Order: sequence, then C-alpha cells, then structure tokens
Amino acid sequence: MAGRRSGGMLAIAAAMVVAACASHEEAARDTLARAVTCPIERVTATQIDGVRWSEVRKREHPIPDPPADILADPQRLALWQAKHAPYSEGFDWYYKAFHVAGCGHEAEYLCQCPIDAPAWRQYACHCETATVPLVAGTRRPGPDR
Repeated sequence: MAGRRSGGMLAIAAAMVVAACASHEEAARDTLARAVTCPIERVTATQIDGVRWSEVRKREHPIPDPPADILADPQRLALWQAKHAPYSEGFDWYYKAFHVAGCGHEAEYLCQCPIDAPAWRQYACHCETATVPLVAGTRRPGPDR
C-alpha cells in the first residue's frame, strides 16, 4: 500500500513540476497576446537558454565610473560598487527568458512566477520587457516596434 501511495504522489509531484515550468511560458504568451490583441492560440513562446536576469539588469543599468577620490580609496570603492550593483545573481534562477511571436509581432520577455504560487495559479506569474536585448549583441524585438 505504501508503495502505491508513494508512486501516486511521485506522479502528482512530477505533473506539478511540468505545470510549473509551463506557467512561465503561458505568462509569456499571455503577455504578448494582451499587448497586441492576438488570440492566445496563435502565440508561440520559445525559451531562451543561458539568459541571466542579473546580467540583463547590469546591461540595462551599467555601473557608472566612480569619481577619482573614490577610485583612489579601496574601502570607498567597495562601498561604491556595492551601492551601484544591486542586482544579485541569487535571483537568476527565478526568471526565465522567452522569445514570443504571434499575429505578426514578436517580443522578448523575462518572466517570473512567485516561489510559493501553486502551478495552477498562472495569473500570479508576470513578464516584463527588457530595455536591452536578452542576448547581448542581438536586436531587441518588441510589440511596440
């Protein structure tokens, strides 16, 4: 009996993991569908591997060069760098990047879902458009172009 119960629980857990992965994708598709008034069935989303949230944010908001007096003082320089580099790599796993297309439009989104949200609560997930290409050196598509 215990073997059957644990097998059933494993199947449920596996389904929840698959559903949780799909919720990022569904949020990406929904974001474009709403932005360009396109039926959701006509919107596709492809995950972009290797995109790190912290790197995208650092490219969006580069750290300015410190003044000469701060640059000359190692302690002040450390404080300057900590103050101007607020994007922790600890959040990279929380976001997934997608290229989304539908109804003649395309966009790139960084999508995240709350850690504690059940997989079926896709409305808890949201996507945002980066102001720089998600992959450095490429053109940034967007529904407003």
